[in-house]
Amino acid sequence: MRFAILGISHETNTFSEVPATYEKFEEALMLRGQEIVKQYVDAEYTMTGYLQAAEEFGFEAVPLMYANTGPIGTITKDAYDRITAEMFGMLRDQGPWDAVLICNHGAAVSEEFPDMDAEFTRAVREIVGPEVPVGMTLDMHSNISKETIANTDVCVVWRTCPHLDCRQRGHKTAELIYRTVKGEINPVQYIEMVPMLVNIVKQFTGQDPMKSLVDDCVEANERKGILDTSIAEGYPYSDVEEMGMSWIAISDGDAESAKEAAKWMSARAWEKRADLNRPVPSIEEALKMADERYVGPKPAGVENFLPDDGSALAENVPSEHSHLGPIVLMDVGDNIGGGSSADSTHIMKVAREMGIEGYLQTLYDPEAVKAMVAAGVGAEISLEVGGKTDNMHGEPVLITGTVVNIDDGPYEETRPTHGGFKFYDDGQRVRFNTVDGMTILLTTNRSGNTAREQMYSMGINPEDYRIVVAKGVSSPRPAYQPIAAEIIIVNSPGVTSADLDTFTFNRRRIPLYPFEDPDYQP
Repeated sequence: MRFAILGISHETNTFSEVPATYEKFEEALMLRGQEIVKQYVDAEYTMTGYLQAAEEFGFEAVPLMYANTGPIGTITKDAYDRITAEMFGMLRDQGPWDAVLICNHGAAVSEEFPDMDAEFTRAVREIVGPEVPVGMTLDMHSNISKETIANTDVCVVWRTCPHLDCRQRGHKTAELIYRTVKGEINPVQYIEMVPMLVNIVKQFTGQDPMKSLVDDCVEANERKGILDTSIAEGYPYSDVEEMGMSWIAISDGDAESAKEAAKWMSARAWEKRADLNRPVPSIEEALKMADERYVGPKPAGVENFLPDDGSALAENVPSEHSHLGPIVLMDVGDNIGGGSSADSTHIMKVAREMGIEGYLQTLYDPEAVKAMVAAGVGAEISLEVGGKTDNMHGEPVLITGTVVNIDDGPYEETRPTHGGFKFYDDGQRVRFNTVDGMTILLTTNRSGNTAREQMYSMGINPEDYRIVVAKGVSSPRPAYQPIAAEIIIVNSPGVTSADLDTFTFNRRRIPLYPFEDPDYQP
């Protein structure tokens, strides 16, 4: 029994000015054959779930090709054509197959195909034919169309944000496809696409309103004959028709029960649409709150509660030391996991104006890194940093201070992380301490803040700082919630701003809440 494994994983921010070229995929991650096994066999990603299921159930997993690049702009036609030509060539040439397992993100847009994931699954189905079961596991931020569901037998979505259950959900997909091949089940899917979205600042599944919607999803999965249920939060920075929330139910041969389960879940969410789109503090408000609420550093080795079983994060469970530690500000407008520039200076500029010390953040700035490396460790210099990618993420800021440490960039994280990744690479990077009490970690690669080892590996203890800025919304939580006294989400400007009215949408559905108030009856 042979299962092909392949995929293109990309979260496309159609408002980003950085195109996803073939070279960007090559620079980030393009794996073939056993390279996939080496990368993911001991990780916590979807691929890991596929590989573990193969070992458990006894089918042969045949990894073909996997391409992934960080969330940036639209995938070029050249990139899609070249990657799929090789990938689909492998699928054709190395068959026949008993099944196919796809590892896509679910919010991909190419120059030729606005719904790239639907086109990808259509092509896979065309190659293997209608009788070969096809399973797909998607990110919770996927924009899922009816076409994608029609092209697959099983579509399973992660249930946690930040993403801590990727391996488990991948395993579930593989299990359902294996049982389908064995003739034990006959999966029938239904997708409900309610005309609404959930703002990025409300997508954390560890607290309401999203927590209760995930609970509803789990409850619906317990219905008789239901094989799996999924809730997709959607990705609001892709200007496509299918952008928004969706619910999938998979039944064993009963289309009506799948439809009823999906509609029940979506109706519950429709009642909470206002709560799913409430605003969060501005930069000034958030910095003032953080400055006033900070108590002191967290003692070494003490962490707040963080479950390690793949369940949703708790929101700061009280403990003896939960009032201590840094205040972590989530920089929504520079959400690198959403396709932002990684070099926003908006929060940093206001913090300097307020005279805040004990401040820590990262900045993508290859030019500044080059200058600091040339100056050398111990050098005292002044230079402008950040705000160089575009005109949406602030102006460069002049800083003066000392080059403390220089490093090549790779590091490995053994703690829980968003997406279950272990291996990271900031590119050449520099720790820089400013004369006005800030520590800036400057990187050559666009890097998120999803692993604390990013700081530890540079001799930085974030526990010792007053305010830590994490570029993201939910993805930094597994890394920073265990040491944070409090997490404050900040409504900052940028290409991933929470203010969706700042973007011009040309392809989205109309009406769509909260842009409009649809007359919708679940």
